[in-house]
Amino acid sequence: MIDVDLSDRVALVTGGARGIGRAVADLLARAGARVAVNYVTAARGARSFVEEARASGAEAMALAGDVSDSEAARGLVESTVAAWGRLDILVNNAVTNPEFGPLLGHSEGAIDKFLQVNVKGPLTFIRLAVDAWMGANGGCVINMASIAGLQPDPGMGAYAATKAALISMTRALARELGPRGVRVNAVAPGVVRTDFARMLVETPEIYAQILQKSALGRVAEPEEIAGPVVWLASDAASNVTGAVILVDGGHQA
Repeated sequence: MIDVDLSDRVALVTGGARGIGRAVADLLARAGARVAVNYVTAARGARSFVEEARASGAEAMALAGDVSDSEAARGLVESTVAAWGRLDILVNNAVTNPEFGPLLGHSEGAIDKFLQVNVKGPLTFIRLAVDAWMGANGGCVINMASIAGLQPDPGMGAYAATKAALISMTRALARELGPRGVRVNAVAPGVVRTDFARMLVETPEIYAQILQKSALGRVAEPEEIAGPVVWLASDAASNVTGAVILVDGGHQA
């Protein structure tokens, strides 16, 4: 575990019941933070996180809610602050990729879903977190971007466009919120071995291309993304804002 102490902090992780979000929530709890994980369908994973965190002495809770619904988002932030009196760390991890294929071939409904979850969702949560706590007390936002936002691959155009928007949003908000003591950063993973990336990892020709592009010759595990996220949330990164941290195994090298 990285040597950081977050014992006085409260964190909310969207999409925190599985994959990268779960790994981030686990490490935040191990670092001493009180952690609320949001989920939509992964109730079992959310319960498992809470049980394991509490068994280790951490404070944790699970909150159901669709991040693309602004009223649900408001309820998630309000519930976190009501439980623990503050909200220091927001990890915008929830994501969707409803269709794979050419950018101009996506349905209007799919484009709306891409934008609602991957772009509007994080912006809504940041606004709510700033209004509820961070605007007056400072805090840290970490947006889960992707190297796709820097270099889109075939079939990933819509997803990549939303991640590019998230990267731009991160930099704009770092400027806007810096005077209020709020740091806003992004982590940009490459391919990570999760259910979300199952199609990429389990399609031999795609997987071979991924390995060829990786300087390390492998895909990442979720825990390898969690470390940089928790570092950004800690005082060790107190002068870091507006950054996009590549955690891609050298894909962009």
